[in-house]
Amino acid sequence: MASEQESNIHTGLRVNDYLVGELLARGTNTLLWQATQQSVQREVILCSVSDSLTEDENLRDNFIKDVRTKASVDHPLIGSVLEAVDDGKYCFFALEKLKGRTLGDLHDEGESVTPIQVVRVLRNIANACHYLEEHGTATLPITPHDIFIDDRFHCRVANMAVSGDIDPSVSTQDKQLIGQLFHDLLEPGQPGSTRTGSLLNYMADLEREQPLKWKKIHDLADEVERQLAEPAVTESIQSSTMRMPPAASRALVSKTLTAIAVIAVIMGLVYYFKNRKTLPPARTLPDMVLIPEGKYPGPDGFNIKLREYSIDAHEVTISEYAKFLEALSLLSEKNRTAFQHEDQPANKTSHEPDDWYSLHEAAKEGGLWNKLKVDLNYPVVGIDWWDAYAYAEWKGRRLPTREEWYAACTSSDNPEELEPSGWMPVDQADKTKKAIYGLAGNVSEWTRKRSLNSADPSQPARYVICGASYLRPRYGVRAREWVDDRSLRRPDLGFRTLSSSPQEK
Repeated sequence: MASEQESNIHTGLRVNDYLVGELLARGTNTLLWQATQQSVQREVILCSVSDSLTEDENLRDNFIKDVRTKASVDHPLIGSVLEAVDDGKYCFFALEKLKGRTLGDLHDEGESVTPIQVVRVLRNIANACHYLEEHGTATLPITPHDIFIDDRFHCRVANMAVSGDIDPSVSTQDKQLIGQLFHDLLEPGQPGSTRTGSLLNYMADLEREQPLKWKKIHDLADEVERQLAEPAVTESIQSSTMRMPPAASRALVSKTLTAIAVIAVIMGLVYYFKNRKTLPPARTLPDMVLIPEGKYPGPDGFNIKLREYSIDAHEVTISEYAKFLEALSLLSEKNRTAFQHEDQPANKTSHEPDDWYSLHEAAKEGGLWNKLKVDLNYPVVGIDWWDAYAYAEWKGRRLPTREEWYAACTSSDNPEELEPSGWMPVDQADKTKKAIYGLAGNVSEWTRKRSLNSADPSQPARYVICGASYLRPRYGVRAREWVDDRSLRRPDLGFRTLSSSPQEK
């Protein structure tokens, strides 16, 4: 264990909002500490500079550059930088402490992992690494103890970002290591073991002319996971000793009964075609819309810089959400939690929206729900934040931040000029010049993470609902609401998703 004398930070020190705990490890010029963020009583990791780094101006500058690079990473599967301090006396940054056991722990304990668990974790790792590659972010090599896996096999990756140019050999090394570790953990003889083993072999094979890209690894893992999630086909068994009765043949049906039957059929058909409803089908709706990298007016009046992303052209529909629920129903009870957030309350056991049966049935019939006309192309409502998160995770996407949501409008329009619409199909709502529907009205929408309310800075950061709705039309695009309860559900509250990879499906 490293000596505490190498840094002016030490166990028991209170620095800013942090109470420093045990010294965990020593890098070349840095020290890692357990710590507690006292204002929220949250365990974090502090990375401080050693005295040698403090005295070397060049090394200290590089440390600060690395911190800034880490802080710029914004991905739900990668650990976040919470705060950085460089005040002359102390130089450190606080990292989110990730939950669960590490991949190295699982390997050291000789634990067996099923194929579907392997590909689920692999899909998340590939998603995170692809994000870093797409954004041109250099990284340190991943170690077995940088990948954290909880009891539900949700996975997150430590923030390995550093300043500088990408070294392709690091990515190759990461793929080889991860492929080999999972190959050791893979439980043999299970459905999907062969397919999963082949994918891991491809990853670990450095002799390939063109090593698999992280995006390709993600897609292959996703494909295998979906195949394994499908229920096995159960064939009906019929006793070999039981004779099935032949269909009865009645050649001598009276002409009178035949005539009556024919007349009844004709009358039934006439009644059906005369009275049937013309139901609007679930239409093929507009795809995601690309928002280029650049500076945009932010929701608090300041310009903000955003990386390129794609956002849904419309709110998630009843039809689209029904497919998500159907996909969940095909999974075993054990695997139905695969897409939910790690902090989801234990008493929340379903992702069905409020009054889902009535809403869905009315939509399929083109009828009324809560005295509102509805069909499958209307936005799904009665959704809480946990539902929206799980749907986005299932789609391989995420919820937009408040800034990303607002920039979807300001990238092409003046928010004041966008008129909010009432309750209507998602592709008939108010539309920006980039053909993004429903930002000003239809339903309000969940966003991804907590945010401070600049109008009330005394309040802590809370989750934000953006946009006006058919029940609350005031302020249009500028409408926003801060809430503490992620379990909130309303008949005018829905969501849309975002992808940091353009047109990612």
